[in-house]
Amino acid sequence: MTLDKNPEKIHTMFNLISEKYDFINDVMSFGTQKFIKSCCIKNLDIKSGDSVLDLCCGTGDLAGMIKNRGANVTGIDFSEKMLDIAKDRFSDICWLQGDVTNLPFPDESFDYVVMGFGLRNIRNAEKAIEETYRVLKPNGKFMHIDFGEKNFLSSIYDKVTPLLVKFFTENSFAYSYLIQSKREFLSPDELIKDFESKGFKFQKRKDYLFSVISCQIMKK
Repeated sequence: MTLDKNPEKIHTMFNLISEKYDFINDVMSFGTQKFIKSCCIKNLDIKSGDSVLDLCCGTGDLAGMIKNRGANVTGIDFSEKMLDIAKDRFSDICWLQGDVTNLPFPDESFDYVVMGFGLRNIRNAEKAIEETYRVLKPNGKFMHIDFGEKNFLSSIYDKVTPLLVKFFTENSFAYSYLIQSKREFLSPDELIKDFESKGFKFQKRKDYLFSVISCQIMKK
């Protein structure tokens, strides 16, 4: 099965699930998602005053955690409903609605670029990676977080999650899509090779929740 990642369909889907997005993510991750994101950020040496771009920022979890380190943070997402929530949560971050395959920034603008659970929902993921490389400063770092190894625990997760979600939302079709996108997504090793093909240099990989979640850090 090949998923339909038409940008308008994805945009509509994320707008529909925006109000319960954080709650459902807590359910899907068994309450671990914010802790894991925090652990991932600790792998970056972000200092006060650094410029950081959060791609597919959603409701702003990663951006907010990074802002707490004193960085200058910009978050971009194509879902205005997600951004409305992000703006309410963190008013001191620059939020932009936009397309991560056509970023509205000059070359070499950011010290760090991060993306959590977004790349597998982009039809032209290759262009998004190229844009990430373009806007990073020389020696800048890119951190990507998403589902990791397709192991036994991951397969249990795929079966249990839709059942849990049905108790809490009528938009279970969206999470069925997300589970399928997880199944079809590249493995961490494949992602690293893809990032390297765009010019990045591999720095570090960290896995969490028994390798169900993986974080890859690349350097320009």
